[in-house]
Amino acid sequence: MKYKFIENKNNKTYKFFKSLFLKKYREKNNLFIFEGKKLFKEALMENVIIEDVICSEKFFKENEFYKFFDILQEKKLRLTVLSDAIFNSLTEMTNSEGIITISKFIKDIKISSDNIILLDKINDPGNFGTIIRCANAFGIKDILTLDCVDKYNPKVLRASMGGFFRVNILKIDFNKLLDLKNYGYKIISTTLNEKSKNLEKFSFAGKNIIVMGNEANGVSKEILEISDEFLKIDIKNSMESLNVSIATAIIMNEIFKKNK
Repeated sequence: MKYKFIENKNNKTYKFFKSLFLKKYREKNNLFIFEGKKLFKEALMENVIIEDVICSEKFFKENEFYKFFDILQEKKLRLTVLSDAIFNSLTEMTNSEGIITISKFIKDIKISSDNIILLDKINDPGNFGTIIRCANAFGIKDILTLDCVDKYNPKVLRASMGGFFRVNILKIDFNKLLDLKNYGYKIISTTLNEKSKNLEKFSFAGKNIIVMGNEANGVSKEILEISDEFLKIDIKNSMESLNVSIATAIIMNEIFKKNK
């Protein structure tokens, strides 16, 4: 099949690929970049619009006569092969599988579910991606983000293990949260105070937005002030708190069990 070969870092196409690891260039071009065979296959299955497929020279030689390139030809996808040295300077992974994909931003979809997770200032891409992965596993359709790490951060995508393509992730501001509250959503913030109730006491009936706070500081003060209820997870006294992705997974599993 036809492909472009690059073996120089000064190449304009290479520089463009490299720029997409930065948020400002992703937003400028409405494109995002992700690595690995699994995410490539997941993107194809979910009909994500793929702009470019990039592979190392080693990957190309090992897969030249296999189904992978049949797929590229069938989908009429553009392929760029990089010399192994140039590919290694592009990838962020220590042990890359040799394939990188560039796709168009996914169109936002209106909220369609009753139980929604709101991530408040989540900064760690690994936590964000793990939450997306667990949301997909437990049937959570919508995740809202407020001042979080970019959802198109490649580390978020890797940690989501393909869940990114099946969960609706919407960036909102505080005013939009107020609109949702006025629309009938109950705001349930995860925090420890005198009004907090154990997770098991929540039925998650009706419309709910469950707020998960920043890794270090918890739910922000302005959201706590407009919250309708407060939720806590019962743990042993010897453990001060849970990682936010673990806590979110526990809550989503409880929602899943109570809404079967």
